[in-house]
Amino acid sequence: MLKDIENWYTSWFDSPFYHILYKNRDDKEAGLFMKNLSSFLKLSPGSTILDLACGKGRHSKYLNELGYHVTGVDLSPQSITYAKKFENDNLFFDEHNMSKPYPKQFDAVFNLFTSFGYFEKEDDNLKTIKSIKSELKPRWLWGYRLFKFRFC
Repeated sequence: MLKDIENWYTSWFDSPFYHILYKNRDDKEAGLFMKNLSSFLKLSPGSTILDLACGKGRHSKYLNELGYHVTGVDLSPQSITYAKKFENDNLFFDEHNMSKPYPKQFDAVFNLFTSFGYFEKEDDNLKTIKSIKSELKPRWLWGYRLFKFRFC
């Protein structure tokens, strides 16, 4: 049951229904998508990536296997507890609300799948976008890298 109607997403992403809905997303799909995305973006080996709203970390794990330093964050304590089993020197998971700045900067911030746009107040969406901007390292030539991908 959703605890807070206005902020329904705070309990939805920790509910069994959420995990049932996305149970058919597998590691093979995640690996292929991360390989294609990182190749397209031409990220250097060792680049730092924030996987914003990472869930149980399947995309984070594959980015790490491709040689990137990855931090995965999510609002769901259960998802982060699960993801922490995969941590290593270059893969870290943390419980975090995407509408607040994470206290570190990255070469790229990925917000994958359908994890943004749920806020009831438009101001919360704006806070999230500003947080993402603050999490990105400045690029003298490229400007800021902000990538948002949605797929079904």
